[in-house]
Amino acid sequence: ATDPDGDELSYEWTTSGGDITGTGAVVGWTAPEAVGIYDITVVATDGHGREDTRSVYPSVATDTPPTIENLIVTAEHKYLKTTTTGYMVGKTKEYNIECIVSDTSGGVSYNWSCDGGELSGEGSMITWTAPNTSGYVTITVIASDIADNRMRKSIILHVVGCSPCTFG
Repeated sequence: ATDPDGDELSYEWTTSGGDITGTGAVVGWTAPEAVGIYDITVVATDGHGREDTRSVYPSVATDTPPTIENLIVTAEHKYLKTTTTGYMVGKTKEYNIECIVSDTSGGVSYNWSCDGGELSGEGSMITWTAPNTSGYVTITVIASDIADNRMRKSIILHVVGCSPCTFG
């Protein structure tokens, strides 16, 4: 910082976590072990009591991506069956898909995509509507943490006609 009158400045540094070392215009900050977003603030004061405050908000994260433990498909109807390769689902039916994540870095965001049918919603649970055609659909989610560490997981859904003998 500079003072328009050329006055010498004093600096007071504070942080919401971690340790500040040194004094003056340039100091060091040692991040805490806990994952999170922290506040580092400096107040620069001149000899006449005028001051200016600035803050930065660094993120502390691990370099380990979130772990997607499972993708769970549920429905409020009977047209859902678990198979050895994924799930059998009925044409045009709606399904909830939940991404179960264990995360070590906090603040997980989700990016969902599919190659058939329609997705709606956001976050760890979305709704998927099956297409009106038989075939296989892949639904993929990418889970990202605050450090942009990412993990991807997909499930395969076999879309079939909704006959009682198929879903029993």
